Amino acid sequence: MSERGAIAAALALVLAASPAGAQSLQIRPFAQIEARADAILGSPSALQLGGGVNFPVDPYVRFGATIAGGKAREDGRNGTSIRADLTARYLLDPYAETRWGLYGGAGLSARWERDARWRPYLLLVGGVEGPPHGSWRTAFEVGIGGGARVGIVLRRARQNWR
Repeated sequence: MSERGAIAAALALVLAASPAGAQSLQIRPFAQIEARADAILGSPSALQLGGGVNFPVDPYVRFGATIAGGKAREDGRNGTSIRADLTARYLLDPYAETRWGLYGGAGLSARWERDARWRPYLLLVGGVEGPPHGSWRTAFEVGIGGGARVGIVLRRARQNWR
């Protein structure tokens, strides 16, 4: 085969190539909404309900934002508590090959309580996400950031990924 023929054959192969099945696999739904309930043990302690959304950066990493609010208690006084979190989570099993999938993450948190200003905190989280139940997955999460945290999260289930 001549040099021109080899180049033409290689160009034809490149132009005719179609994506492999793994290349066309898409994350659905792309944006994953969540609802959560958290207890924050610190000064002040708080019980909060919230919602958020996360987006895949790649199969293993999710960036998310959460807004939550509830009641805080400090020095025997009750008050309002508001929180905003930005997190990056690393999933150990993004393809849901096991029934329960571990993840860990880090980010930033900001809290506001009555008679106070917004306070920023570094945030570390770890959790386990369970199998889908209908359209939702349940996750249990612990963390530290503005106090020790314990939470339960309901995330919209993705069809083929966590």
